[in-house]
Amino acid sequence: MIGTILYNSLAVAVASSGWFAAGSLLGLAHFGSLRWTTRWMLGGRTLFSIGLQGLRFVATAGTLALLARWFGALPLLTGTIGLLAARTGLLLLEPQQ
Repeated sequence: MIGTILYNSLAVAVASSGWFAAGSLLGLAHFGSLRWTTRWMLGGRTLFSIGLQGLRFVATAGTLALLARWFGALPLLTGTIGLLAARTGLLLLEPQQ
């Protein structure tokens, strides 16, 4: 009985780390493209950067919605934590002005 509980807990932990990694990749793509969008908007490519901004939002929200719909609450939670961890990491790497 205890072995089964330990095995199930380990399986959940391994799956959660995978969802965290997937969320981190999504966060790196989302917030990394924010840097490009900002540079293009400041450079005068306003219409293109607004379109890219909308695409970023749709892609991120759609991915998180599909994650919740297909896999449930725990993958959504760990994926979102990974997304926010990637945001924090990118902000810490950004040079201060």
